[in-house]
Amino acid sequence: MRVEFVFIPKEGEEPDHGLAFEMPGMPQTGDCVTITRPGQAGAASFIVRRVHWTLDYPGPATARCGAQPVLGKTTSVIAECEFEPGPYSSEEHQPAPALA
Repeated sequence: MRVEFVFIPKEGEEPDHGLAFEMPGMPQTGDCVTITRPGQAGAASFIVRRVHWTLDYPGPATARCGAQPVLGKTTSVIAECEFEPGPYSSEEHQPAPALA
């Protein structure tokens, strides 16, 4: 299943960026996702906050009993995530030091 991850800053700003992955299943709300990249020391970790499904149904508005069923399809799945710094986070995903 193709899943696009969109990363939302905690401050409520616009989405940071998105990455698409082919996955064996769908992440659920509350899941922790860790992404590694070649040439990057450490990783980026995220918590799934919401999942958006876009579905396409080609038939009439309602299905009728006894009629040949019409099957819709999933056109996109987007997992909205927030950054979650962890012990193996890359430097760019570490929290900023507190100001004194």
